[in-house]
Amino acid sequence: MATIDRRRLSQRSDGVMTNDQTPQERIAAGRQLYAVLKDHLERRAWTPVEGALLLSGIQPPAGCTQIPIGGTGLDGREFASAANDRFHSAVRIMDLWQVRCDDDEENGEITPTELTPYEFIAWCQEMSIETDWMRLFFEVADGSSRSDRPDLIPAAVAEYAARAAETIGAIQAALTGGPSGSAPAAAPLPAEGEPAARRGPIPIPENREHVSTDELAAILAVDAQSIRKRYSQTGSYHGVRPTKLPSRRLLWPVEAIKALLRRV
Repeated sequence: MATIDRRRLSQRSDGVMTNDQTPQERIAAGRQLYAVLKDHLERRAWTPVEGALLLSGIQPPAGCTQIPIGGTGLDGREFASAANDRFHSAVRIMDLWQVRCDDDEENGEITPTELTPYEFIAWCQEMSIETDWMRLFFEVADGSSRSDRPDLIPAAVAEYAARAAETIGAIQAALTGGPSGSAPAAAPLPAEGEPAARRGPIPIPENREHVSTDELAAILAVDAQSIRKRYSQTGSYHGVRPTKLPSRRLLWPVEAIKALLRRV
């Protein structure tokens, strides 16, 4: 497997998550984006065009051999043309790939037509290519290797999905005349038979009656500060009321959290 330089993919903040979405919407969006990234990362190989599109946040059309003039983002966002940053990024990556093809031809070498996902990402790093989506793919790859927490969706993925879902919802609302807070159609809900305790980015701890505020934030894929803020305003968080200890620490009842997730 190609070596990926983790230092080059340091996390950075691209904005603050909005609090307009419900925890259910955040969870659904985070789960969907995580599944999409993980599925592509586990593929046997990417063609250079597929790799350029994926690392730019674009879903590659089946059998594509060149950058399309529009399409669908990995987050479900629709693009009617290539006049946007994602497609510009894909074109830049392919321009650099063409440089490699030319160099290989001069040196009498054969340029591969496919690379494993990790080899393609490593090549991009060698060429000083950096994209937000490459960082998200790396977060998924790093998280999947942690056998002690296999259900953990990386925070960067959950945060991006929450922002993207709200953007898509706002676009759909503008097109249909509906409220801007409507849940995005691109985010599917978990299967009906799936246990409620496994619906969050991390599972609800077993054999526990309460969880801390930070644990609740991780379960719901939200910022802990947003939970504290809502609690200070309403005394609860979406109907879940905590127990306040003399130390001012909040303990959130697990059964109430499960009930909240069952409403997804």
